[in-house]
Amino acid sequence: MRTSGDRDRSSVSPSRAAHCRLRLAVTATILATLSLGPGGNGAEAYRFYDNGGLDTIVGSDEALRWSADVWGPGDTLVWRIEDGPDWARLWDSVADVTPLVEGSLSAWSGIETADISWRLEGVRDPPEESRFGDSRNAVYLDTWSDIVGAAHWWVRNDASGRWKTTECDVGLPWYWWLDETLERDDSLDAEGLRRRTTRFLARELGHCLGLRNTEPFPGSRRLRRSSIREEDGSDDAVWRDTAVWAPSPAMGSGSPPLALDDRVGASLARPRTGWGASVGSVAGILESEGERVRYAYVWAVRRLPSGEMRNPVGAFSNGRGEFLVEGLEAGQYILWAKPIRDRWSHRRLIASDATTDVKDSVLALPVRVAAGRVTDGIAIPLTRSRE
Repeated sequence: MRTSGDRDRSSVSPSRAAHCRLRLAVTATILATLSLGPGGNGAEAYRFYDNGGLDTIVGSDEALRWSADVWGPGDTLVWRIEDGPDWARLWDSVADVTPLVEGSLSAWSGIETADISWRLEGVRDPPEESRFGDSRNAVYLDTWSDIVGAAHWWVRNDASGRWKTTECDVGLPWYWWLDETLERDDSLDAEGLRRRTTRFLARELGHCLGLRNTEPFPGSRRLRRSSIREEDGSDDAVWRDTAVWAPSPAMGSGSPPLALDDRVGASLARPRTGWGASVGSVAGILESEGERVRYAYVWAVRRLPSGEMRNPVGAFSNGRGEFLVEGLEAGQYILWAKPIRDRWSHRRLIASDATTDVKDSVLALPVRVAAGRVTDGIAIPLTRSRE
């Protein structure tokens, strides 16, 4: 319940539209007011949104979570789709996007180790006033802003100082998918648009759970497919993501696949009873020439008998170079540490003096993880390199 001392706050997990330059002033204003995150400190480096804890905290204990008054254990969180004529810009009607939203919701609801139950209430008229802060979780089509994705709303209890999520709204972008991608990529037919939509929805719904963007695993790469010359003379490349590990199977008909890293993060945010005792963790520090490596990413990955490395699970180090990778099944893991390379998603960590002038480092010997225990005391040395 809110008290008179409660204060609301919001944050947006943005996606880009490169050609919408006329909206830059609006974008800057929205970013300045909406993307600060709870607490405003440097502890956002981990895989979760931080709940105002100190920067030395590297576990999920201080992660931002949903208010039990809104979405308690065992409860079902209800979502809706906002209707409107703009849906016709991408689909024949809003009915075409309904199964995509249902599939993306069911992907997260289908995680067996997580207490997640989401349901689509249906299509409803947009609110007469602002959709944000109306205590309803919505998926809508964004036709005006450069800022799209998951918009979080929090409330803080002044007595405890802890933040709680109370609402999340996901804005789908139409302009850069339609105006740019469809015109430049003949292979993106109706089926391709559906796949891209569900992938976008799945990622942004993960943000609604409280999961931040991760760093790409070194086994995944981005391939430049083509380059288009803009009217202003600049090049705009079209990229395709590829990965060497297999994601999990779809959770249901029409659901996008979720990687193990997604499923573990969701389970840490909302664990089913007893799950925590069945998994273990790996903890340690990152060092380079006697200094701690700040805000680098550590992947724990199982090595298969065939030699392949699949289904990595990872987390950032904090400002003191400490890392903790949680939610690992018992077994042997290879640890792979790497600096930030996704400078768009993690630009605030770069601004917080992240260590980027180091090379990837793989720990020479596997680390054994036991259920219910933390394998700690691990030091991973990284070599300096050009940034």
